[in-house]
Amino acid sequence: MEQLEYRLFDEQKNFPALYHFKSIDKEEVMVRFLADYLVKDGVVYEKTSNAIEVPLYIIYVKLSEDEKPLLNNRLSKVATGYIVLEIREFIEYASEYPVITNLEFTSLSDLALLAQCNYLTLGGVEWEKTSFEVDEDRQRYVLYAIKTR
Repeated sequence: MEQLEYRLFDEQKNFPALYHFKSIDKEEVMVRFLADYLVKDGVVYEKTSNAIEVPLYIIYVKLSEDEKPLLNNRLSKVATGYIVLEIREFIEYASEYPVITNLEFTSLSDLALLAQCNYLTLGGVEWEKTSFEVDEDRQRYVLYAIKTR
């Protein structure tokens, strides 16, 4: 098991720790390193960088000025016991992003492969990934995408 810490990217405050995970799977660390955003405690953080200070993995974040968290009462209806990826259509300046589909994975490595892709075809429609986030408040991962045509 690994250690992971989220730190606020604020040099004047000496990069204070926001969240610390004392025991987290290495695959989970890899997926979180891929994420552009973290949603936790009603706040959206944007990743600025990541680092390794053995034995600690670190993700530096800043408060996102443009993004707002999705409401907790708007959970997608999916089966429990799986790793959930919600795919949403990104629409510039929208207050809500429509759900395209929900996918369920049995392994974080399968999720990581999809999170790294630039393009994804769903139901015959090609989508381009715009961002990927860890939404801890809603206990799922979210990939945002736009139609390519």
